[in-house]
Amino acid sequence: MMDKQVSEYCTGCGLCACQNKAVLRKDEKGFLYPESGDKEWLKKVCPTMSFLESDRDINKIWGREEGVYLGWSTDSSLREKASSGGILTELASFLLDENKVDCVIHICKSADNPTKTEICYSYNREELEKRCGSRYAISHPLAELDKIDFEKTYAFIGKPCDIVALKNFMKLNPILEKNILYTMSFFCMGLPSEKAQENLLLQLGCETNSCKDLQYRGNGWPGFTTAVDENGKNYKMDYDTSWGKILGRDLMPACRFCLDGIGEMADVACGDAWYLTDSGQADFSEHAGRNVIFARTKKGLELIRKAQEKQRIEMKEYNNYENSLMKIQKSQYERRIAMRARVLALKIMRKPYPVYSHKILKKYASKLTKGKQLRICLGTCKRIIKGKIYE
Repeated sequence: MMDKQVSEYCTGCGLCACQNKAVLRKDEKGFLYPESGDKEWLKKVCPTMSFLESDRDINKIWGREEGVYLGWSTDSSLREKASSGGILTELASFLLDENKVDCVIHICKSADNPTKTEICYSYNREELEKRCGSRYAISHPLAELDKIDFEKTYAFIGKPCDIVALKNFMKLNPILEKNILYTMSFFCMGLPSEKAQENLLLQLGCETNSCKDLQYRGNGWPGFTTAVDENGKNYKMDYDTSWGKILGRDLMPACRFCLDGIGEMADVACGDAWYLTDSGQADFSEHAGRNVIFARTKKGLELIRKAQEKQRIEMKEYNNYENSLMKIQKSQYERRIAMRARVLALKIMRKPYPVYSHKILKKYASKLTKGKQLRICLGTCKRIIKGKIYE
C-alpha cells in the first residue's frame, strides 16, 4: 500500500516512473498518482515531501533572489504571442543562439489533443516560438528524463514543483549537473483536471470531439482563451472567466496545498506583472505583456543581464517589489502566509499533509495575526468535514 502522504500530494511530474521508482495510476480526473513504489526515494524527491529551508531564503516572502526586474522580450511579435512578456521563451532562445545549451526541454500542446500536453525538445527559436504559451493542462515534464543524451546540454522549463523534483533528483545524481545547465519556471496557481478542460469547452460552446485547437492565453495580455473547431469556427472567453471560474476551480489536490507557486528553486522565475486598477486590484484588461523576473541564482542573474546586453530583453529593476507583489500576485502571497494554518487543520483532522519545514511555515505565518490564523485553520477544518477541502 502506497504511503497516503506521498500519493495524496504527488504532483504528477512523472520522474519516479521513468526511474522505475514507482508505478503510477490515473484517477478519474486524469491525474497521475504513485500506486506503489520506493517510499523512501519518493520522500527525498517529491516536492511536498522535501521542502527544505536550506534550499531557500526564508526571510523573504517571495523567496531567494539575486535581482528582481520588470521586463519583456524586445521582439514585439513574440511579446504579443506569448502569455505575458515572452521572457522565458526569449531567454531559452538566447541560450540556444549563444550555444549555451544544445536543447530546451519543455511542455507544449499535444499534437493529438489540444486539451493535453506532451514533452517537447526545442533546438532553435522557430521551434520555441511555435510552442510558446501557457498550457493550463495536466503535464508530466520529467517523464522522459531517462532519455536525455549525456553528450548534450539542456535548459529545462517547468512548473515550480517540477523544478523542485528535478533539483532533488540532481542531489542524488550530481552527474546531471553537467547536462542540465539552466532551469526556468513560471508562477503557477495549479494544474486543472481533464474534467476542467471538458467543462471549459462546454462553457465555450465548442464540442469536445470537434475541438482542433485550444489556446489559453496569448495574442495579447492576458489574451483570450480561444478554441477552434474542425470547421474553423472560433470560440472565445476572457481570461478572468476561463481561469477564475472554470479551470482554477478544479485543481490537483497537491496544488491546493502548494507552498511554492513562484519557482523558488529555478535559476530564473517569471510571473505576470499585472497593472493595478484604481481600486488596487489586478487589471486583466488588455495591455502589452509584462513579466516580473526573479533571478533566483547568480547563474540566472548572469543570464538575464547578458540577454539584456544583447538587446534580447528589456528590463528595469523592480523596486519595492515586496509590497507591490502583494497586490499583483495576491493569491500567491495569501497562499504562502496561510499555509501554516491550513496544514495544522489537516493534522487536527487526521488527514495526510505535505511535509514543510516548521520554521518556514512559522516565518511566513508571522505576516498574519494569530486570530486570522485561527480563522483560516477553523475554516479549513470545516471544509474537510464538508468534503470540500480540494475545492
